[in-house]
Amino acid sequence: MKNNKTKIRLVMQKCVWSLSTLGAVIGLAIATLTISPANAQGTQNLQFDVFIDGTTLSTVGAPPNRGTVFIVTGFIYPGGTLAGNPQVAPPNPIGTWTCRGTFTGNGIQVYSIQEFYLPDETTSIATEGIENNTFGGVFLDTRATIGGTGIYQKIKGQNTELNLGNNGTGLSNLSFTFTH
Repeated sequence: MKNNKTKIRLVMQKCVWSLSTLGAVIGLAIATLTISPANAQGTQNLQFDVFIDGTTLSTVGAPPNRGTVFIVTGFIYPGGTLAGNPQVAPPNPIGTWTCRGTFTGNGIQVYSIQEFYLPDETTSIATEGIENNTFGGVFLDTRATIGGTGIYQKIKGQNTELNLGNNGTGLSNLSFTFTH
């Protein structure tokens, strides 16, 4: 009888150990799925292209001197529209874009706020951050998405800004990807 109790106790200990291990493995799997950005529920990408109209550029001071402020506008298109780097703005933009900022004194680096009006201020997205090599050359910057209005009122996260090259107005065509 003592032998049977010992055997039962050993089987019970193995069961408890197996269930504990299984529970730990399941717990780790759930935690990984919960915190992994690649698997986060609700994560979405939103893409827009912007044709910057160099004829709208206005500065106070001489760029790229530190403290020089500027404002410039452009046209927003669905992502991929400007992939061929057109020299003239295509017809039928879906919105307007405004960028205002200040040269930092570090080459042609600027700190700017960008507003995407889709089509106006009732449906918009705002971003903020540093831009490198703003006027010419290919660059990729990551910036903060600081908010929005209308259907974008709960947007937050970050966005990337890719310079596609210069257009016929002397400024850039850009591609934006918002991750939120």
